[in-house]
Amino acid sequence: MENLTKALTQFETKAKAVSNETELQSIFKELAPVFLYGGYIQVRNDYKVYIRTVEFYFHSEKAEGIHDPIVYHRNGRDLKTAPYFPFMSLHAHSSGFDITFESKTSDYRASALIRSYEVIDANDNQYLKWDTERCMFVTTDNYCFNDQSTYLKAILNGFAFGNDNDITWKPSLTEITKTITEKPRKNVALYRKKGDDYEKVTKAYYEIHKEEFNKLVFEPHYFRISGIEYLQDPRPWQFQREDAILLNNKSK
Repeated sequence: MENLTKALTQFETKAKAVSNETELQSIFKELAPVFLYGGYIQVRNDYKVYIRTVEFYFHSEKAEGIHDPIVYHRNGRDLKTAPYFPFMSLHAHSSGFDITFESKTSDYRASALIRSYEVIDANDNQYLKWDTERCMFVTTDNYCFNDQSTYLKAILNGFAFGNDNDITWKPSLTEITKTITEKPRKNVALYRKKGDDYEKVTKAYYEIHKEEFNKLVFEPHYFRISGIEYLQDPRPWQFQREDAILLNNKSK
């Protein structure tokens, strides 16, 4: 299996040739196993973070490109012109943590959201789970994974300027034993163009203006946030392994 750094470097070459979302989906399908089975995030000498579920985000800044308005780091969202992140930056935002692989040359934003993950205490060789009452990671003897990316702020935080050794990607091949599942990203709404920006498509809007979406072939699904139902973005850009990362003398 390719190293993640190499795979993401090659992504730009492949992305240049992409003309539609079906082709982009194929590239994401190739990338997913590298994130899920190809290694882990090493946090100093203290923690190992294995990605269990990854969600891909891709937004072209070109008018004729593939657009993904949910992307936080893009032109016109928080900044009129957002600077491009350095390759493989860790991007913290309100939904959690992304590993970015944007391209200023090709004018697109691309990132992988860590949707769920295992955390292992590298010193004690134990799983860590998030304790919601104490708002902290605690050790457990049983296998567990965490499904809130925002909890990672307790680990991926507090690093000194200019220190390149605090967080690194460590290649470590894990055998692929089960099929990786693909499905739409969690709570990501379909957007429509509105003026110079975009807006989420609500269930109410979709049911009245279905003709606007005739070019899309999908079965509509909805999710509710703050009392409003939104139309789910159907792009299957979430990939998950069902295998557990097992420790020595540990079981599921």
